Amino acid sequence: MNEQEKETNDVLEQEQTGETTPEPQDELAQARAEAAEWRDKYVRNLAEFDNFRKRTRAELEGVRESVAEGVLLNLLTVYDDMNRMLEAPVTDETNSRRGMELIQQKFKTFLENRGIAKLECRGKDFNPNEHDAIMMQPRAGFPAGVVLEEVSSGYKLGERVIRHAQVIVSAEAETGEQQV
Repeated sequence: MNEQEKETNDVLEQEQTGETTPEPQDELAQARAEAAEWRDKYVRNLAEFDNFRKRTRAELEGVRESVAEGVLLNLLTVYDDMNRMLEAPVTDETNSRRGMELIQQKFKTFLENRGIAKLECRGKDFNPNEHDAIMMQPRAGFPAGVVLEEVSSGYKLGERVIRHAQVIVSAEAETGEQQV
């Protein structure tokens, strides 16, 4: 069987089964339609994602403002207490000190209620995750790497350090002998 007879048989077979070979222009039009459909889906998804991002950003900003408002509202009570203390007539220094202690206690309670805790440093091993060493001093009776003094307090919010403590750390005592 030659090639022409094969083509004739294929055409007859297709006519009997109802199949026809699509024209190249039909395939091109179909491919263009499919491409347009995919492009439309892509543009819609892109727009939907952009809207989602904008909504999320707006919601996050709303939460931030709400949290800031709550914190500031609580700080205003401490501020009011300080103003009352300063407006009161000074009768003696003991009353002023007592007023300041009450304000400090109220502020400490405020911080604790929000999960903020002061780091305990003095006498503990130096931990770079909690401490910033601002100086090293040799001191008799202390092994190297122990916090001697706390210059500025450090704080944690839950388990996360939000401010490192600035500390002075013990160093090895200097010896007068040189090692060879």
